[in-house]
Order: sequence, then C-alpha cells, then structure tokens
Amino acid sequence: MSTSPPAPVGALRIGRVATVPVYLDRTWLILGALVAFQGYRAGLVRGSGFAVAYAAWLVVSILVAVLGHEVGHALAARRLGFRVHQVVATVWGGHTSYDATGATPGRTALVALAGPLVNAVLAVAGLSLGWSDDGDLGQFAWSFGLLNALLAGFNLLPGLPLDGGAALQSLIWGLTGRRDLGLAVAGWVGRLVAIGIVVWFVVWPLATGGQPQLFDVLIGLVMAWVLWSGATAALRRGAVERVLATVRVGDVAERAVVLPAETPLAVARANPDLVLCRDERLAPSLVLRSVPPAVPETTPIGALVTRLPDDNLVEASPRDDVGAVLRAMSATGVGVVVVTVGGEPWGLVASQALDAAAKRSRGRT
Repeated sequence: MSTSPPAPVGALRIGRVATVPVYLDRTWLILGALVAFQGYRAGLVRGSGFAVAYAAWLVVSILVAVLGHEVGHALAARRLGFRVHQVVATVWGGHTSYDATGATPGRTALVALAGPLVNAVLAVAGLSLGWSDDGDLGQFAWSFGLLNALLAGFNLLPGLPLDGGAALQSLIWGLTGRRDLGLAVAGWVGRLVAIGIVVWFVVWPLATGGQPQLFDVLIGLVMAWVLWSGATAALRRGAVERVLATVRVGDVAERAVVLPAETPLAVARANPDLVLCRDERLAPSLVLRSVPPAVPETTPIGALVTRLPDDNLVEASPRDDVGAVLRAMSATGVGVVVVTVGGEPWGLVASQALDAAAKRSRGRT
C-alpha cells in the first residue's frame, strides 16, 4: 500500500481537481517574477500601463498552462486507475505525484502525453482567438496560445525527465519488454537534450558572432541543469529496474534461523545461518548481526539483537523479485530486511548484497 506524500512545506493549497489537491509552491513565485519581468519589458513599447497589464496576464497564463498540463497528467492517471496524490506548481513548472504500481508501457505513455495534449488544446484556442482579433484581446490571446504551444513542444522532446522522454521510455519498454532499457535510452537522450539547450542558448550565439544575453544564458544553464539532473535520476532508476528484472530474492538472501532470546552467544556464533529472535509479539524482528569480540560468549543473544522496523519484515519467497525488499528499505531507510514465507522467516537480505547484485547485473549488460 502506498502512502501519500505530505503537502509541500510552505505551499498554498489553491483547490482540488477530481478530489486531487492542487498546490502552489512558494518557489513558483520565482518563476512568476521572471515571467512578469519579461512581460513588462516586452509591453513597454505600448506604454507602462499596457506593460503592467501584459506582465500580469503572462503570469496568469503561465500558471494556467502549467496547472492545465499537470491536471492533464492527473486526470489521465485517475482514468487509468492510478492513485493520484497531488498536483504542485513549482519554479521548475509543475509535478504530478501518483502511485505507478501496475504501470504498463501503454498506460505510462498515455499519462505522460496527456499533459502536452492539454497544452496543445489551449494553444489552438489561444492562437485561433489571437488570429481573429487585431486588438489587445487578440495579442493577449496570441501570447497565451504561443506560451502553451512552446510548453507542449518543449515537453515532447524525447528525453527524460520530459514527457516525450517518458513516451520514448514506454516505447522501448513495450518493444523489448525491458523497462530498464527504456529508462537508460531515454535518460541518455535527456542528457543530449540538456547539452542541446546549452548549445542553443550559449554556444550558438557565440559561434554565429552574436552576444548572448545574460538572462538567456542563466535560463539556459538552469534548464540544462534541471534536465541533466532528471536524466541522471532516470539512469539510476534504470539500474534499479535492471536489478528488479534479473535478481530474485533467493539470489541475495542469506539463510536465517530463529533462536530463543536466552541462547548463549557462543551457540549463536556456531550456527551456520544468521540468527534472529522473536519480539514480544512473536514477530522475527530482532536480528543478531555484528557483536564486538569483547562480549562474553555466555551473554544471551536477546541482549545483543537489533530491532527492525515492522515494514522490514517482508513476505517473499526465494523465487520472487526483489521489488518488495527494495521498497521496504527505501521506506524505512534501514538496509536490512527479514524475508518470510507464510509468516515464517527463512532469510535476511542486506543492502550490500543488493548493491553487489546490481553491479553484477550491470556487468552482464
């Protein structure tokens, strides 16, 4: 069962869409200020009064475009049966948080493409109205449509973390059956997109004899950093998915046995398997792993064991994949999991064993 993420610290809840809470993160004010500044500068050719109105309109437009984009993701995810947690507008644009358990290539692609589709519809509406009106209303509508068109086009670039990258990942996943390969390819393409952003904003103007504006350089570098970071995260997720696809619990688990808490340390050390004890609820959550050499051999192991969080008791057979084990470690931050079958413990998985399996998996691909 998934747990909904907490509301962003300091974020303002501005409403709900289909029971999904929508937040405006305080960092979005930075984006709003930048958009307002650029809008004011552009509008000064028509006078200061128009410039203020145009700046305010662009701030509203970018907020509508971003939230429309994210609501598109949220509604598509809800329609496909995913549990959607929240929509947040941030300085980087926005983010839709949902539980992707049970995702397939097709469903993942549909959720990803729903956001740019909303922007495309808004772009057509805005550009159509702007085309038919020569006055201020037409200019405002045209800017709204152009903003949505740019947002849709940018997000369709085929590299993670962009929506086009998610679609590319899904395509490769569907064709090969390997989610990890899709993440790897889309992640590397995402890095190429990040490099392309730097070339466009910085290298190309210099190469053609121009002088790039400081504002454009800063925006380009920030965008490239965000894309590079997201692509790198995708590559890391791909490594995890590779482990999920190739490693079974039996490959990484060490055999474990339950001994009474009063068992002397000497007896426990002589046992060929790792030693567990049951707690007051009879759950095998007490683990004997490392004991200083100076501890007397007659010490009862009940005085030396370490308690694991309840979530680190995972029902998994040796033939199961390690997904549940990884999720337990991620949820609690504790890198040790006791695995059980029918409630009876049979082994223990440590994060070091998973890391070693991941390295072996990378070496085979």
